[in-house]
Amino acid sequence: MNAKLQIIIFLQWLCLSTLTAQTIPPATDSLPPKSSGFNLDSLINVPDQQVSMNPSPFVAPDSVAYSKDSLDAPIDYDAADSIILDIKQEQVHLFGDAVVTHKTLKITADYIIFDWGKNIVTAQGTPDSTGQISGYPVFEDTDQRFNAKKVRYNFKTKKGIIYDATTQEQDIYVLGKRAAFLGEDATESRETDIVYSRDAIFTTCNHPQPHFGIRSRKQKVIPNKVVVVGGSNVEIGGVPTPLWLPFGFFPLKQGRRTGLIFPRNYEYSAEWGFGLRGIGWYFPLNDYWDLTAQGDIYTRGTWGLNLTSNYRRRYKYNGRLQLQFADRKQDVRGVRTSNRSYSIVWNHSQDAKAHPTNQFSGSVNIQTNNYQSTVNNDFESVFQNSLSSTVSFSKRFPGKPITFNAAMRHSQNTRTRKVDVSLPTVNFQLNRIFPFKRKRTSGSGDKERWYEKISLQYRANLQNRFTATDTTLFTQQTLDDAQFGLQQEVNSNASFRVFKHFNLTPSVNYEEVWYFKTTEKFLDPTLTIDTTFEISDGGDSIAVFDTVGYGTVTDLQNFGFSPMRLFSTGVSLNTQIFGIRTFRKGFIRGIRHVIKPSINFNYTPDYTMGFGYFKTVDTDIRDEENNPLTYSIFEGGIYGEPPSSGRQMALTFRLNNIFEGKYWSKRDSTAKVFKFFDNVYVDGGYNFAADSLKWRAFGISGTTRIFKGLTTVNFGAQYDVYATNEDGRRINTFYRQTNGKLLRYEGANLRFATRISVRQIRDLFNGSEPTTSGPPQTNNNNRQAQRSRGSVPIGEENILDLLDNFQISHQFNLVSTPDSFFVQAHTIDLSGRIKLTKNWNLDIGRISYNFKVKQLIYPSLGFYRDLHCWEMGMNWAPARSFFSFFLRVKPGSLDFIKVPYGRNNVDGGFQGF
Repeated sequence: MNAKLQIIIFLQWLCLSTLTAQTIPPATDSLPPKSSGFNLDSLINVPDQQVSMNPSPFVAPDSVAYSKDSLDAPIDYDAADSIILDIKQEQVHLFGDAVVTHKTLKITADYIIFDWGKNIVTAQGTPDSTGQISGYPVFEDTDQRFNAKKVRYNFKTKKGIIYDATTQEQDIYVLGKRAAFLGEDATESRETDIVYSRDAIFTTCNHPQPHFGIRSRKQKVIPNKVVVVGGSNVEIGGVPTPLWLPFGFFPLKQGRRTGLIFPRNYEYSAEWGFGLRGIGWYFPLNDYWDLTAQGDIYTRGTWGLNLTSNYRRRYKYNGRLQLQFADRKQDVRGVRTSNRSYSIVWNHSQDAKAHPTNQFSGSVNIQTNNYQSTVNNDFESVFQNSLSSTVSFSKRFPGKPITFNAAMRHSQNTRTRKVDVSLPTVNFQLNRIFPFKRKRTSGSGDKERWYEKISLQYRANLQNRFTATDTTLFTQQTLDDAQFGLQQEVNSNASFRVFKHFNLTPSVNYEEVWYFKTTEKFLDPTLTIDTTFEISDGGDSIAVFDTVGYGTVTDLQNFGFSPMRLFSTGVSLNTQIFGIRTFRKGFIRGIRHVIKPSINFNYTPDYTMGFGYFKTVDTDIRDEENNPLTYSIFEGGIYGEPPSSGRQMALTFRLNNIFEGKYWSKRDSTAKVFKFFDNVYVDGGYNFAADSLKWRAFGISGTTRIFKGLTTVNFGAQYDVYATNEDGRRINTFYRQTNGKLLRYEGANLRFATRISVRQIRDLFNGSEPTTSGPPQTNNNNRQAQRSRGSVPIGEENILDLLDNFQISHQFNLVSTPDSFFVQAHTIDLSGRIKLTKNWNLDIGRISYNFKVKQLIYPSLGFYRDLHCWEMGMNWAPARSFFSFFLRVKPGSLDFIKVPYGRNNVDGGFQGF
């Protein structure tokens, strides 16, 4: 502030101090003329200059004593257009983006009048050139904010009146004709603001004219605490409904708090009766844990319970535990039955910063009696047959080549109801080391010796496994049938370069398994006699006895320490061969063929003799009919049993072929690389130790991709050098000796798998690279070029844009045998969302058609309509006889207002509204 302005303001303050108090006339909506009063802008140009008032609008010397009735903080004001000072009326008029602030309070409007005599501020909008009012006032105090047509506020009493106010508390809007605002210092007994409203509507709709709400004559809003309403009724589209409430409390507290969870759906089922789904209560247990208890309850006895707990410790861990139970009652042939099932779902993850070497995680999904397909109706829940769980702990040892981990694993097939549980599974591993490698100093020039390439690796695995059905898992029999053991493996190898281009790798493997339970078989000589009854000529019943079994082989479990030791050794030789051919002209400019041959020789001893791993047992008490059975004492062991094929001295080979090429692109004028085949494998083998059938069957298999990688093609075929007998079994006679051909065809298969979106199909036909992920991309230049060619009508939206993210999956499998050729599988799946308009969506949950059986598999259709603050939709799964319709308020504080309708999968399908 310059010296001239300071002198003027000081003289004004002296004159003002001699004036008697003036009565402020009531505020009016009419604006005073800018020429009245004292115009600071007419004296001197002071842009963006604010003047503090304490308590008057002028700054007095520090030596002046202030009144005890003065405000406890300065009042600052500013305006973008002009500031008019009316000394006689003790008022300041602010024009254009006016703002007045006091401590945490802030009022903005296009026109503000401040009366410093009574400490009252009045704010309102002004008409523009078209007569429309703009620049309505906004009232802000800490986290409170009001939009209104007019505001009057007293800085001294902390009270204000707000006309046509709109108040927002979290997601709730309160629109009232007239509201009274009481600041936290308005009374000595209160420490928070309060807003009293009349003729107000309470809603979560942010439209200027709310589409719905709860209208009441009186409302009380305590910010961040609660909204209290008197007699009120639900109003939709400005039309009152018969839904009336005598009073209501709506919490506004931020953060977690205990409270009622309104039902997700109100249902009627002919089989279950009237019911509520998802009703419950929320419990914030402490700063780290919470609990949500929800249930389904129906009038005819069906009920369910869902307990969900979330937990989190910052920089340590987080997780979620969900326990679910369902008891579904249903009439079956006049008898009321109960189908009970439960589910346990737990996910836990450890923060990367929690511990430098220890890591704990968990993912558990256990169900009984097909819980998810019984309770849910979506495609994934109904057709997901495999469930799995893993809880693991791992530890690293920095600076040491060892790792340790322990885990619990579970796998479950909901179709067969078989459950496998591994508890515990412990692994200890010594990573590959080179025990003979010497330490070298830089620049020593000492070459690596051959024995320094020898490596060593050790692994130990301890495992205990239970196998049962989901209904017998927690029984004593499951514990008695548990399989357990300890497996240790040691292997050593080394890699050498020979003849410059070949890699030679000898290896030795030793495995030792500790079992604590073995199997012994013995012959029970008890005869099995079948008794039948025949009627004699005289009408008498005569018993006829027939011996159908001469002994039964029975298993006996022996408990005790029984080790199984296995040994093998081998050597492998591999290299790579490259063939390249280039062309100067034509579409194909080059072909590259990479051959990766490998030869392996492996030796395994005969474990059927001399080790005690195999025994024989008679199967019949009659010597002439006896056919001794050879079995392993480790039969059914968790780590398997020794091979019974005798001594192995097998030489195997494999040729991996990769075919690549280059083609000339006229569009880019460059040569581009592509693959004819990703790989083509040819393999076979020969066992020197076998007494017959020394040659293995030959196989050929490969993979390629077509349509720019969108379709994967897998193929395979098998050939044999030996002939077969009448039963189709291999005999020790070469096929060439019987048919004059070198190889006998055994079978082949061909599989096409495609997963593609409509957008990728469009890219493919446009000649561009198919987009694999991300939102659809629109190239204006390409679109304009397409329009010029007539492929996209000018001024019209391409209808295929609606289907850009629509997914299509196709699978086609062919199988060939020497006697037949048939289609093994042929299916197509469609899924995706079609965005018809900005607010309309058509959902194709899953439609699958099986061409082989000519059957539509589980179609799931639905639509969704965005209604601003409401949403509407319908889902239909005819194969499950299920449909649901909903019209509801979007998720928020008032989402309990809804109109649901539907039929569950037990009610027999759609029967009309």
